[in-house]
Amino acid sequence: MTSNDTSPTVLPGVLPDVRRDDAGLVTVDIIESAAVPDRARQRRTADSLLAADRPWNAGLLADSVLLATDGLGVLRYSQWRDEDAYAEAQSRFPAAIAPTTSGAARSVRHRLYRSAVPDDLPAPGVVVVITFDTDGADVGRRFVDALLDRHPVVRGAAPPEGMGSNDFHLAVDGTQVLNWAEFVDERAHQRVVDTALQPDDDVPRLIAETRGLTPRGFRRYLPYGLATPGGRTR
Repeated sequence: MTSNDTSPTVLPGVLPDVRRDDAGLVTVDIIESAAVPDRARQRRTADSLLAADRPWNAGLLADSVLLATDGLGVLRYSQWRDEDAYAEAQSRFPAAIAPTTSGAARSVRHRLYRSAVPDDLPAPGVVVVITFDTDGADVGRRFVDALLDRHPVVRGAAPPEGMGSNDFHLAVDGTQVLNWAEFVDERAHQRVVDTALQPDDDVPRLIAETRGLTPRGFRRYLPYGLATPGGRTR
C-alpha cells in the first residue's frame, strides 16, 4: 500500500503521548499468551507489528507496541484522529490494522475520558494496564468519577512514590474501562498493590460496590517501540 510522503520511524523504548489533543480514538489490541508462549515469540510478534506498513494518510497518528513483563503478551496502542479515520482505514487498508495473530488478539476501541497527572511527573519505565468490564457507558463514567474523587492528585495530596499518570479510557461500545497507569518500575506498582489495594482498602471496596462493574485485573508492560509518521514523539 502507499502511505504519505513521510516514512514511519520506530523508536525503541518510547511511550506514546496518551493525552495528545488530536487523538479522538484509541484502539487497544492485546495479544494474549496463547499466541506468544515465550519471550522469543513475544519479541518476534512485537517486531512484526512495528515493521508493518501503516495507513498514516488515513488518520493514524501514532502506533505503540509494548511487551508484557512476564514475556507472555503484547499490547498495541494506536491513536487515531477520530472514528471516521479508523473506519476509513478498516475499509481501505484492512491488512494494516487487523490483529496479527488470528484468534489470539482482543481489540477494543476507546476514548480517553479523564486523567490524573502529578505535578512532578516521574519518567515512566512500566505501564500497568488495568481493565474492567462494564454494563454500559454510564457505569464506566460513574466508576471513573468516583475513583478519581479518591485519587491523591485530585485531592491535592502527594501520589505514592514512583507513580505517574493515570489515564482512564472508556470503550466506545460501553463495555470496558481501561486505566493506563504509568510507574517508574514494577516495584513502585507493587508497593501500591501491597499498601493500598488490599480487600479492605477504599478502592477495592468501591470496585466491589459498583454495580455493573467486573474487574479483570492488571498486566504490566514495558515500552518496546513507537512508530509515528515523521519520527516525532513527545
